[in-house]
Amino acid sequence: MLYAPVLIAFGSNIDPLPHLYRGLQHLGEEMPLLAISTVYRTKPLPDPEGGAEGADYLNGAVQVATALDPHALKTCLRRIEQALHRVRSNSRFAPRTLDLDIAVMGELVLQTETLHLPDPDLEHRPFLAIPLAELAPDFLHPVAQQTLRQIGKRFAQPLPVDQEATRLLQTLLCRATTANF
Repeated sequence: MLYAPVLIAFGSNIDPLPHLYRGLQHLGEEMPLLAISTVYRTKPLPDPEGGAEGADYLNGAVQVATALDPHALKTCLRRIEQALHRVRSNSRFAPRTLDLDIAVMGELVLQTETLHLPDPDLEHRPFLAIPLAELAPDFLHPVAQQTLRQIGKRFAQPLPVDQEATRLLQTLLCRATTANF
């Protein structure tokens, strides 16, 4: 089954630009990259357990085409994270080389022990909502019953854009398009 849109959120705060570039490059070897959002520089979320805060994140989203089911796609994303030395710890707030999360798989609503779709944080975190709204503004969130544009507009404070990261990651789309001809 082909889901549309398939939107994957990405982020990194350990040497972020090279890790994001290589991570999306790996992803593009697995499936077509259709669009890449603007990249935003954001502060790490505060750790409620008082852990170390870490460096700023680079966050964004990518739209892909895939026939993988949600669990197979998650496995693919975890494999890419591992290739880039992502260390998973007990803290959800730990620094990371690469974070790839399925945010939306078309109208699919899924709640399992290991996967929630659409990503429930999408409605509460601007670094998820704004890039997703950029990629698929008219997509109707199947739970919230609002478009991604409407959800993104809830956040009054604009996020700082990282122009260099945006330009570099956008080159992956040019390469993917050229490779397909």
